[in-house]
Amino acid sequence: DMPPRAMAGLVCMANVQEGRDARKLRAMAEAASSIPRAWLLRVFSDRTFHRSGFCLAGAPDAVGEAAIALSKQAADCIDLTSPERIADKSAHHHVGAVDLLPFHPIGDATMEDAAEVSRRVSKTLAEDCSFSVLTYGQAHPTGRSLVQLRKQTSFFKRGPQALHASGHAVSSEAKPDFGPAVPDQRRGITVCGATGYVLNFNVALDTTDLQEGQQIAKAIRASNPGGMPGVESMAYEHAGPNGSRLVEVACNLREPSSQEGGDASVLARVTDLAQAKGIRILHSYCTNPTPEELERWWMSDKSSHVWEWRVPPGEEIF
Repeated sequence: DMPPRAMAGLVCMANVQEGRDARKLRAMAEAASSIPRAWLLRVFSDRTFHRSGFCLAGAPDAVGEAAIALSKQAADCIDLTSPERIADKSAHHHVGAVDLLPFHPIGDATMEDAAEVSRRVSKTLAEDCSFSVLTYGQAHPTGRSLVQLRKQTSFFKRGPQALHASGHAVSSEAKPDFGPAVPDQRRGITVCGATGYVLNFNVALDTTDLQEGQQIAKAIRASNPGGMPGVESMAYEHAGPNGSRLVEVACNLREPSSQEGGDASVLARVTDLAQAKGIRILHSYCTNPTPEELERWWMSDKSSHVWEWRVPPGEEIF
């Protein structure tokens, strides 16, 4: 039984560092789906990045409980210190096995509702499972942004271009807000916060030149002159169809419902910038539901809802 649309709800886009093992991912999906009045909408798994996003939505307390259940299951089956993970140069940047738990209000929920659940989830994971948790957005007293916080951790030092400079899988200059000050290296640090809804939008370029992708990502970034509103962007190397390689411009769209900061405008701008370099666009896709899709789901009858499992275009489904 779901509250009518006018009632408060939350969405959580949980990101975990597992994108290859179907059995483990199914166990996480089952844990996330086990809480009444919370629904798992979508799992998006990226084998190259070894990362999956779980989109949870429903009543605020229930979404918090579902995020906890998912996180406990993920922590049981992900070890960031395993030799195969340490050697993996294609994995997405991350600081935790459960890397990100962002809570967003939907329906009549307020940002404070999202912040309250975010803090409760952080506290529970710290007390019950010894997670080290950093908070951001409205869940943190300073309202610090995700990017500001990540710059204080080893997040940007990892991933496709990074080698492990230290014996540690992850590190942070910012002290955890909840849980052990020194994180368990197997599970790393979980980042948990409350913000407006963020759409994850990726554009695949027909090139293997990462530098060209980085120039395009820099040009559209909101923090740079001439950038697009609310856009956070990076370029990554990614596997393409049939063993080929490509470069992806990966974007967090923080103003996805705006004319200038939505996925259509971002795609048009990236297309223009790529064409100027003689590069064509292969495909583009969102890893989580658009605000419009969420709105439709929120108003729908949820009695027969079944979650969907998606992968990047052209890749084999699980």
